[in-house]
Formats: sequence, C-alpha cells, structure tokens
Amino acid sequence: MRYLNRIMDIIDIVSHRLGKALCLTVFLMMLITTLDVIARYVFNNPLLWGWLLNRQLFGLFIMFAGVYTMATGGHIRIEIFYDHFPKKIKMIARLITIASFVTFMGVLITQGFWMGLNSLKMKELAAGAFRLPLYPLKLLIPIVAILFLLEGIVYFIRSDD
Repeated sequence: MRYLNRIMDIIDIVSHRLGKALCLTVFLMMLITTLDVIARYVFNNPLLWGWLLNRQLFGLFIMFAGVYTMATGGHIRIEIFYDHFPKKIKMIARLITIASFVTFMGVLITQGFWMGLNSLKMKELAAGAFRLPLYPLKLLIPIVAILFLLEGIVYFIRSDD
C-alpha cells in the first residue's frame, strides 16, 4: 500500500508541476496577441505566425489544464442528487463514472496515438504562409491523455465516499 501511495504522490506531483508550468503559456499567448495587434494596426503588417502559434499554445494549455484541474479536485461535480443517495447507490454511481472515464480516456489515447503517428509519418504542417509542424502537438495528445487517466484513477482511489 505504501508503494501505491508513493506512485499516486508522484502522479500528483507531475500533474501539479506541469499544470503550473504550462499556466505560463497564457502569458506567452497574451504577448503574441499584443505583438500581433501592434504589428497589424500600427505597422499594417500582421504577424504570419501569431494566430497559428497561439492556437498551438492554447491546445497545449487546454490539454494540461484538464489534468491539473483533476489533480486539484477542481472539476465541477453535480452533487444535488448524489449527496442524497444511499451509500450503495453512491457506489454504483462512482463505478459508472470511473467506467465512463476510463472508456473515454482509452479511446482518446488510442485515437490520439494513431492520429499523432499518422501526422508524424506525413510530417504534417499547418496550411498557410507559416508552415508550423503540427505533429509535435498531436503526438502529445495520447501522452497527456495517459497522464489524465492516471490522475483520474488517483482521484477516484483517494476520494472518500
């Protein structure tokens, strides 16, 4: 049991540190947006890479934000009915929830893996003037989904009901 708790602590530490570190991407997106607005309206020469890079950064931010929110217990829970359920019904609801979560994450990991692999094989680039590689972000999807799955399992193990 001590070994399992240590593994769960490591998963929490990784989720917290990555989540906090990737919060800084918001400031980077704000800087890029500010530069793009200045370039567009002051110099009449918009940045070709601004919008696309912001989309990539936002995707990265959103992926890790879900994991961080799970690690901190910040997801919204609808407890209006759940709190009034008998203990047996609560257990059934939790089993349905964890089964749904694991199924969704399993599909996301599998499909994300194939999407990332295909993108890597093609060396997929963004359309338009600024040809930013898309495969690094797509390869991150199954990796982050695995972390999300692990964090979700930790959350369900540790939550007391």
